[in-house]
Amino acid sequence: MKMFFILFFIALLGLGSYSINEDVVREPDQTDGSTDGSDEDGSEDPIENEVFKIASPLPNQTVNEEFVFKGKARVFEANFQYELRDGETVLESDFITASEGAPGWGDFERVIAVPETVDSKLILKVFVSSAKDGSEINILEIPLKTE
Repeated sequence: MKMFFILFFIALLGLGSYSINEDVVREPDQTDGSTDGSDEDGSEDPIENEVFKIASPLPNQTVNEEFVFKGKARVFEANFQYELRDGETVLESDFITASEGAPGWGDFERVIAVPETVDSKLILKVFVSSAKDGSEINILEIPLKTE
């Protein structure tokens, strides 16, 4: 029995000293080559953070009278807010309820109308209102262009 414990202890020490060569291990989101966030066809990657994965619109996308705002959200009780801004002016502000609340990823989709009297540059701001104090958290700002 004493021999078993000695061999077991030696085996644990051996496993504890095993390490992986960090030069070989790569994160899945690392790419070789371009670091500008665009694909080979010139389109940009979806914008995301820990609670949002925005599929549309993409940053600097040109929008006309209306556009589709869609993606996935992992937020408390599936609710989050957005604002469409023209400079400091809020053109539209509302909340969206995703198909599922955290910890799952819920889908959402909304058609947003663009007023005719806007500047050529808009910002779509997506955020969560903190349950603690109402402050805006997990903010994403997506720049948009108009014709």
